[in-house]
Amino acid sequence: MLQDRWQAEEPLPAKYADKTFLAADTAVLKKAGLDLVLSTLAGPKARELDPVVAAAGIAVVSESVGNRLDPDVPLIVPEINADHLAAIPAQQKARGFDRGFIVSAPVCTAVIVALAMKPFIDAYGLKACVCTTLQALSGAGKTGVASLQILDNVLTFIKLEEDKLHTEVPKILGSCKDGVIASHPGPFTFTATRVPVTDGHTASISLGLEKTPDLDEAKELVDGYRGRAQELSLPQAVEQPLVYRPEIDRPQPLLDRDRDNKMAVSIGRVRPADAFENGMGIIAVGHNHGRGTYGNAVLITELLVKEGLVG
Repeated sequence: MLQDRWQAEEPLPAKYADKTFLAADTAVLKKAGLDLVLSTLAGPKARELDPVVAAAGIAVVSESVGNRLDPDVPLIVPEINADHLAAIPAQQKARGFDRGFIVSAPVCTAVIVALAMKPFIDAYGLKACVCTTLQALSGAGKTGVASLQILDNVLTFIKLEEDKLHTEVPKILGSCKDGVIASHPGPFTFTATRVPVTDGHTASISLGLEKTPDLDEAKELVDGYRGRAQELSLPQAVEQPLVYRPEIDRPQPLLDRDRDNKMAVSIGRVRPADAFENGMGIIAVGHNHGRGTYGNAVLITELLVKEGLVG
């Protein structure tokens, strides 16, 4: 029963309290008439079972790391790279899928970082990026960090997190041509840390750009940014996915993580980064769950429906 597994701060809606989980069996899923499955399996299990579900003719939106880096699996942030869905027919052909396919959702930090970078990349091009993340405790799961490790401390290493950022951010920011996804060449350097904050990931990002940035137009670039999610008016999408903060000490996770139903990423501290030619630095804050995990996954499902790929 769902009520036996509910761990969110908000009360479980009564209409879902008596819902039961179906077995991860394709015959059961097909009999239930499902067109789409949102997969949150652990990596090895997802790598094994997500393709089985897709082969049964069911679309899979996977929250798991299992298939994220497969070259034929789109890794989607709907405001950035909805065009990567063009890789689905090639995936179906290569894997012998009929109606089914796999689309992956990135790790939460990659969603926030890529969104923060995107308007500046579009305006000025990108030659290099150095990013340090300050990640909230909830990103490690309910039992992920021992209290005596994090109190009065910063954990300067998160297992596998930097590897995910190094591979996923370039894939999100890359291109898709003739059904083939090519990662952005970068180079990128990431340092991932865990800080004593409950929710909300912060990123300090320094960009080396192809053209000299006009820092005075940062507010216009950030506040004016719109993606495919906004073009299609997806139900979960906010009208303004990026918010510029002019204050010298913003954004901050405590003050900015819940912006616009936790779906907006706030950007501030826009300044020169003299270590790079054509360099600029920014600070970004986004809710690691509301925007980064389940929020982005729900947006992907809405995108698939709206684009006519499901239903």
